[in-house]
Amino acid sequence: MKFSMLKPFATALAFMTATASHASDVTTPGIDQLIGTWFVEVTGVLPDGGAYQNIMNVDAGGTADIVGGWMFGAAGMKFTDSPASVTKVDGNRFEIQMFAFLADIESGAPKGLNVTVYRGELAQTAATFTAEADLYYLPCSIEYCPAPNVADLGAPATVAQVAGTRLASPAVVDNSAS
Repeated sequence: MKFSMLKPFATALAFMTATASHASDVTTPGIDQLIGTWFVEVTGVLPDGGAYQNIMNVDAGGTADIVGGWMFGAAGMKFTDSPASVTKVDGNRFEIQMFAFLADIESGAPKGLNVTVYRGELAQTAATFTAEADLYYLPCSIEYCPAPNVADLGAPATVAQVAGTRLASPAVVDNSAS
């Protein structure tokens, strides 16, 4: 008899715990879920099917710096580290704008400016995201590199697919024990 009363109680407790944890995940604002360090792979970028990979750090202020991207399928061309910003968040959906110089393989001098706009969605667990990236290329040299106006870029030169995997989240400091 005792066992039969414990089973429904344990089931109800498990259900309440699962419901509470799911509700807390749903109410977390999207920008808070984006904060952390991500491994990002962008595919479908080059005519030969090449891709590039990088690390993206997103902070609470919406800065989403891209660190040390490498493009595969283009003779190992390296992107410079790229400043980026989270420009929209709507629930689990987001938009990030990134800017990067494309460097000449031999001289290292900038030969173009890459403007990338990620439009993506976080997975329910906020451990991964998928996005579509519009890539725009603008001529650029050491002598002259125009500041891009994203609203006037026109049609993208390339549309790519993006997959992000969370590498780290910021540490949570518990000051209640002090």
